Amino acid sequence: MRKSYQLAVSVLMLLLLSIALVSCNDKKKEVDKPISQETVQASNSKNIDSTENYEIVPNEKVCMVNDRFMGVSQIAIDVKGITYYGCCENCVEKLQKNIDNVRFGTNPINDTKVDKASAIIVQDKSNGSVFYFASQQDAQTFINNNKA
Repeated sequence: MRKSYQLAVSVLMLLLLSIALVSCNDKKKEVDKPISQETVQASNSKNIDSTENYEIVPNEKVCMVNDRFMGVSQIAIDVKGITYYGCCENCVEKLQKNIDNVRFGTNPINDTKVDKASAIIVQDKSNGSVFYFASQQDAQTFINNNKA
């Protein structure tokens, strides 16, 4: 009985470790032309707009390295007074060092560079991926254009 319990605990630990490692992949990010940023606080996302497929989500629940909505608060990572979020220690290093320009995303409305820390973030509810927008208006335009 004790060996069965130990085996079950070992399998569970291995599963959790595997999930953590998979969530911190090393995919490269592409970033286009920089734009001047208007400051948008993450607290603006309190008014959750939703449609069938997309919704604005709180920045603190997004891993900004993997560009995934995680559903729970992530690790807050301070970079020169600006807060980014990641899901693990690997994300902390990538965001602090800006490896692969990971602190920036691309606005799908106009293909401009967006600082993820000040972005309005929209989740694709079908797969958990996210999109970054410089303004609430761009985010809402994207949602409205992609209604089912």
